[in-house]
Amino acid sequence: MNSWLTMPPWGAHVVALVALALAVLFVVRMAGERRNVPLRRQVWFGALRVLVLGLLIFIALNPLLVRPRDLPAKPRLIVLLDTSASMGTKDAENRSRLAAALRQLQDETTRQRWETEFTLDTRIFDRETRPADLRQLADTQPLGEGSDIGAAVTGGVAELGELRAQAGVLLISDGRATTEGALDAARLALARAVPLWTYCIGSAVERHDLAIEVTSPETLAFAGADVELSATLRADGYPNRSFQVELLKDDRPIEHREIIPDTSGHARVAMRVKAPDAGEHRYVFRVPAQPEEADARNNERAVFLRVVGQKARVLLAEGEPSWDSKFLVQSLKREPHVDLTAVQRVGPQRHVAVVSSAGAENRVEADLFPRTAEQMNQFDVIVLGRGCEAFFDDKTEALLMQFVAQRGGSLLFARGKAYGGRFPPLAKLEPVVWGPGAEPSVRISPTEAGRESPIFDLGSSGSLEELLDRFPAFDQAHATAGEKPLAMVLASAAGKGGPDERTVLMASQQYGQGRVLLLNAAGLWRWAFRETGQQESEVAYRRIWISMVQWLLAGGGFLPGADVALHSARRTYTSEQPMQFLVTTKGIDRASYQPRLTIAGAGRSVEVEPRERDGAYVAEAGPFPQGTYQVTLRNNVGKPPEMSMTIEVVDASVERRELSADPQLMKQLATVSGGQALAGSDLGQLGDVVRRWRAARQLSHEQRPVWDRWWVLATMLGMMGVEWWLRRQEGLL
Repeated sequence: MNSWLTMPPWGAHVVALVALALAVLFVVRMAGERRNVPLRRQVWFGALRVLVLGLLIFIALNPLLVRPRDLPAKPRLIVLLDTSASMGTKDAENRSRLAAALRQLQDETTRQRWETEFTLDTRIFDRETRPADLRQLADTQPLGEGSDIGAAVTGGVAELGELRAQAGVLLISDGRATTEGALDAARLALARAVPLWTYCIGSAVERHDLAIEVTSPETLAFAGADVELSATLRADGYPNRSFQVELLKDDRPIEHREIIPDTSGHARVAMRVKAPDAGEHRYVFRVPAQPEEADARNNERAVFLRVVGQKARVLLAEGEPSWDSKFLVQSLKREPHVDLTAVQRVGPQRHVAVVSSAGAENRVEADLFPRTAEQMNQFDVIVLGRGCEAFFDDKTEALLMQFVAQRGGSLLFARGKAYGGRFPPLAKLEPVVWGPGAEPSVRISPTEAGRESPIFDLGSSGSLEELLDRFPAFDQAHATAGEKPLAMVLASAAGKGGPDERTVLMASQQYGQGRVLLLNAAGLWRWAFRETGQQESEVAYRRIWISMVQWLLAGGGFLPGADVALHSARRTYTSEQPMQFLVTTKGIDRASYQPRLTIAGAGRSVEVEPRERDGAYVAEAGPFPQGTYQVTLRNNVGKPPEMSMTIEVVDASVERRELSADPQLMKQLATVSGGQALAGSDLGQLGDVVRRWRAARQLSHEQRPVWDRWWVLATMLGMMGVEWWLRRQEGLL
């Protein structure tokens, strides 16, 4: 049915005021003309003038003709049905959420209305979106290990946004999204004028979940040392309860503890074991699953205990003694598995050296910095503090390069930039490029790579970030302009900007056969200064230094007598991450070298051929499902002919850990897109809902202006011309 609509550009009240003003002027004009023109003729003149004024007012009101818009076809409706595991929760009329949704969709009346009014496009989604038939969904099971609402909605919006006849996207879900991007998809829907109709199923569900978390999947130790293996038990939905946590070795329990989580639901679990003489061993922390627990796949985590040798022979050299070096020397002297030689330059011709081994200490005034390859090779790790260019002579640069690149020794820059101004012999070994100035009072924030390393296993419950926030800040860190191409950043300054603006606080780099580590911090000694309530920082101070030394010892890669080394990017991967491996060689003819890598576990075996890149060999495979995998490298040439390592894969899904429905998200998606959150009773009336939406946005009718016609202008000009001619005939012009 057609209808009329006026839309004056200045508002109806403005047009009315103008019309009133013109009417007043018209009356005044007629009153002035009555002395010269008879009333009958004046009426004819006035009628013409009134008609002209009426046409002007008509045009000013901008009249529009509104009539139904003809669609080329039935509007297309995309129905998205969530089939992720959380939809199996039975909190919808004693049915699972998916069963309740299917009951609504299988209603004969609802389905017939939809098929009559829409062109249906039904899809099911979890991590991926797949086409489905509305009539054949009865046997669908909620098994998906994720709910990517954003990708499912984005795909539907991208298709409908190109169509003239579309009815939007109907999203049926509990709103429990496991990925980012849902709101971005709603904003895209608004931009494309595609409404989202959301139907949320489910209610709040009390969370019950136990989880074991480890700071690092690898622990490094000296042979025969007592090692503390630690993990964190997280208990959600179990207040005031204790749990038995077991430590297993080779799948056999060796110790257990009864643990009571604190009010936040966290508890640290620590057990001591003795490190073997060599190699590595796999230990597992495990807490038994509870009957009502939502997800039992995160109830255990593995820790690899890796031996790095009997002792570490450490040389500490500093040209500008400081509190940092004083506390570091004291800490390393107390470690029975470290033989320490500390050399400090206290004057132009004066040096003080401390030699400590097996608890015995000797202090001399002598420059014990190594001046020959034989002397330098007596150490495994060389720690350089500030002002170290003072120790260099014409041979030191070559000796240090040989020590790191060829012998496989390790270099640790303990306080950032080890020299003043420019000093190329040390600058080329550093993993960062220095910038101007320094950053005062900085806090350290580990990167993802840093959390994977054992360096930040500081022996505390709760998150690593919370622990570091309780520690004193560093006095300062030298500004960095970036890191070198092969460097790996382990920590940066907390609270800084993006990757291009961060100040690097810890970074490492492989240099030939050796490894270089930088700690860009002055004031770490404050962690070792015991204050009230800060005993944990004193423990962390010792652990972080010993862990750095052990990490450097473990980074050589080549076993004695070996010319092939196998490295993994991680010891623990998630089920969404591909495994990545690096094979390095020395002295092997690459033309004849053909390595083969086999990954076996969880009932499957995959063989990969590493490919050559940048002088090494890289391999990638996966992702793999949760389980323990044995990775074996077979070498056709070189030694050893075969080497292996164990890799853990943990489940990445968080689908079962939070089962409460999220109606707020579903409503927000609908509101942002311009659609509507629906109740179950609205599904059968979806056609009416869509029509109201189209009418409100003037999509169901088209509007055509009725005044912009040639004959309207011609009539108005004609009447104005006739009135002008008559008035001239009467002598009024």
